[in-house]
Amino acid sequence: PPGPGGAAGAAGPDALTSSMAARIRDAVKRTGVAVVLADPPGSALYHRAAHGTAFAEEQAERTVRRNRYDTVVEGIGLDRVTANLRRAVLDAAVRVSDEEAVAMSRRLAERDGLFLGSTSAVHCEAARQVALALGPGHTVVTMACDSGERHTTRFWSDAFLRDAGLLPQAA
Repeated sequence: PPGPGGAAGAAGPDALTSSMAARIRDAVKRTGVAVVLADPPGSALYHRAAHGTAFAEEQAERTVRRNRYDTVVEGIGLDRVTANLRRAVLDAAVRVSDEEAVAMSRRLAERDGLFLGSTSAVHCEAARQVALALGPGHTVVTMACDSGERHTTRFWSDAFLRDAGLLPQAA
């Protein structure tokens, strides 16, 4: 049987992350299952899960811009710890860059016919990273929580991505 694995999810839909973590832990009932937070660079919640403090270097005094980290990924990478997220038991955190999220979304569309939104692309890229770190014989679970339908003007717009320098080489 496959060994213990991990679950990867983003913090924007914090109810989803904490709920998913609790359900997976209850259902699996074995030690070794890790719940991994996935967020873009600049996320204070990434730092909270990875280092215990909700602070990102991008928030340092005299460096804070109007938008600390302009990301094409929408709805995640928040800087507040909500009640739902406070209850979540997170074991680790990974950062997923815009480039990685865009590349994953295009790979999923091309290879699997999945037209997913930016948060789902972050989830899938994080799951890929966790799977690579765990190695063969483990199971990794994630959620596809948004469709690409609401992301056509930014995340799925070649013109927008080209201007932002995020268009994958193959596109």
